[in-house]
Amino acid sequence: MQTARVIGNATATVRHPSLEGWRLLILQPLDIRGEADESPVIAIDHLGARRGDLVFFTSDTREIQRLTGRIDSPVRLSIQGIIDAEPE
Repeated sequence: MQTARVIGNATATVRHPSLEGWRLLILQPLDIRGEADESPVIAIDHLGARRGDLVFFTSDTREIQRLTGRIDSPVRLSIQGIIDAEPE
């Protein structure tokens, strides 16, 4: 699992059947210092994350197959949790 910041959402006019009903969010992966690491990625979301939220995501194929209910899903990333803000 890796942390990321939600930086937007994605829309698709044509979707694989396993993506019906899923929100697609654009994530900016973060390094250990909380700085941008790598290029942005797209992940499915079932938790209601919003722009600016800090989340953790996975590329665990079995978890994604469980979430989508399909073994033929092209999905590679899914949000697994929303991280609460640290108290100041």
